[in-house]
Amino acid sequence: MLTTISSLVGIVKELDGLLGGVRYKLFNSPTDASEKLAEALNELGLVLEFVEKELVRYLEIQFLDDRSNFLACRSALLSMESGYGRVKGYEARGHCHKIVNIYDKYLDHWFNSVLDSSEAGRIKTIFYNMNAADDVMVIGINELTLWLMQEAEAVLQLADTDQLTAANARIKQARLDVKQTRKDVVEALSAMKLMEASLIVSLKTV
Repeated sequence: MLTTISSLVGIVKELDGLLGGVRYKLFNSPTDASEKLAEALNELGLVLEFVEKELVRYLEIQFLDDRSNFLACRSALLSMESGYGRVKGYEARGHCHKIVNIYDKYLDHWFNSVLDSSEAGRIKTIFYNMNAADDVMVIGINELTLWLMQEAEAVLQLADTDQLTAANARIKQARLDVKQTRKDVVEALSAMKLMEASLIVSLKTV
């Protein structure tokens, strides 16, 4: 389930691991390229933010016994059932080719001047592999959208036949199904945001 999202998380974690290992070298030699690295990390984190927000938008739905929120819940599910999340995902996603362009123009020289050749080489490989990650992002967005479409359709069928208890139970089960995925996404996103913020702070010392 959501295996492509897990693959994207793996890419982010690998980059974070490499950058984390040399962070003090980078922070001790900040340049204007620090801001560009922060920009690249932000691009990579955009799709992870989208995944978490869309999953929570579904998981927070709960039909009340008095049906006072029935229309609001049904409206949210209808949006998911149509696959509209795919449009939002495409608008929100980062662009990995942009990340590679940032690397070529701003980061390659900085990394090679601050890091040893082995460190710089491993990071370069990750950045260049991100050309393919554009496709991973698109596939991941489609995968998430399809899962939400199927879930929303099933819950709507229950809700529209007055099986609200069963509808709520399905959503609760879905929370368990994607619990680990959400943890991995948030962990990777937090690491990216921390590194991004640290780079911006280091730039202020220049």
